[in-house]
Amino acid sequence: MSGAIQLKDAAYFADLSDQAGLKAALSVVESSNHVVVISDNSTFLDGCLVTGPVMFADIGLDGDLLDSHSVYTSLRDRLGSDPSKTTLIVDMTWCIDSLDAENALENWSVAVEQLCEMHACSVISVYNYNLLLETQMQVALRRHRQFLAPSGVYENPFWLPSRLRLSGAADEQLAFLLGRVVPDHAGLQILDPDDRGYARGASPMWLDNSQHLELSDRTSERWQIRCLGRLRVYQSGQLVEWTTPGGAPHKTRALFCYLLQSGEKGVQADRISELMWPDQADETRKRARLHHAIAMLRKAFGTKTAVLREGEYYRLNAPIGSWTDIAAFEQGCRRGLALAKQDDPIGALRIYRAAERQYQGDLFEDLPIEYTHNDLEDWCRPRRRWLRQMSLKLLRDMSTVMRSQGLADEALEKCHKALSIDMANEATNIETMRVLHLQGRFEAIDRQYEQFLVASDQRGSDVANTRLHKLYRRLAS
Repeated sequence: MSGAIQLKDAAYFADLSDQAGLKAALSVVESSNHVVVISDNSTFLDGCLVTGPVMFADIGLDGDLLDSHSVYTSLRDRLGSDPSKTTLIVDMTWCIDSLDAENALENWSVAVEQLCEMHACSVISVYNYNLLLETQMQVALRRHRQFLAPSGVYENPFWLPSRLRLSGAADEQLAFLLGRVVPDHAGLQILDPDDRGYARGASPMWLDNSQHLELSDRTSERWQIRCLGRLRVYQSGQLVEWTTPGGAPHKTRALFCYLLQSGEKGVQADRISELMWPDQADETRKRARLHHAIAMLRKAFGTKTAVLREGEYYRLNAPIGSWTDIAAFEQGCRRGLALAKQDDPIGALRIYRAAERQYQGDLFEDLPIEYTHNDLEDWCRPRRRWLRQMSLKLLRDMSTVMRSQGLADEALEKCHKALSIDMANEATNIETMRVLHLQGRFEAIDRQYEQFLVASDQRGSDVANTRLHKLYRRLAS
């Protein structure tokens, strides 16, 4: 039900171009309250009818790694003389620019929960759902105690307090959720605390499956894996070091990459051995080296459970909620294109720029070439080429949108960035020539065409009947 619920920590999901809806939802805030609006967006501020807003940078929301304690401290300093009469209204588009938005949203929820509990203030986190990726929406849906709508305030039946979300047992979490939906079960204790450790070992399958719904995720232990460019893996916010006593860092990194790309199925031990030690004929020594390499990889993560063995297969065992830049990059490319097709160039460019930041270079760029393939399989290079082509298309799509908005200089910058990756790419050269034509730089079009001819000749390509050749003749005339 709505209406009688006291506003505390609420999420408002909406199309922020609907300012009437935003104003209606925010009408729940009492007129006597001290209201602080945090945003860099003039359109959002107009919808809130506020002057003198707080900028994202003032709260520490403009960085890549959000620190929940620092954000809490900054928000606390913005409370009025009577915190219980203070309402913070926050434009959540800041998270789009974060390299790991899901982790940033997690840390945000911890800071807000602490603020509301300790100071009895109210916080409204306003999300533009047109700009949220699916995984970001999932985090946001679970991390706020309430939902706000023009019709009132509603309790979130999926919300878990951070103490349970981050360190609670599955039965504790389920009991809390059940009590939240059915008041009769409030305070229900499914298992005796003294027996919990024993009972968990014999959990029925539905408790195990509940972990896939992130009811018992340990987000503090999650891995953040950056594969695009130089491999970087963070565990609990700390960079994983591949150099361990007795280990070979190049092989440890290569083993991690190979297992990572294999997914949940894992890789057969013999295939790993063939990739890592192709010149070793003695199978017994190969297997001994594999066992040692697996031990070193587990040591790098500080736990034997980082790599699991199932029969003759090995696989990574990433904690629930772990993140890879590849997933964020691909989602951003798709969502940006969808917004562009919906004639939302501003939203498209916002998402495109976030996706562009994810692509820091080729997949596993610093992986030694001898580990990227062997006689049996070429496991890395096809994926590397695929993602590189995606990055080129992203830059071209950004240029197209910018060109449609008259942002010729920015569009040309994206074209040059794409050309630095592949000078002979026809589609990129076409877009570059269209931008130059928009700028009226006809001599530059000639130079661009000549550079394309040279690059194509080096590659052995015939350009006589290409789309670019036809476009050049039309522009030249």
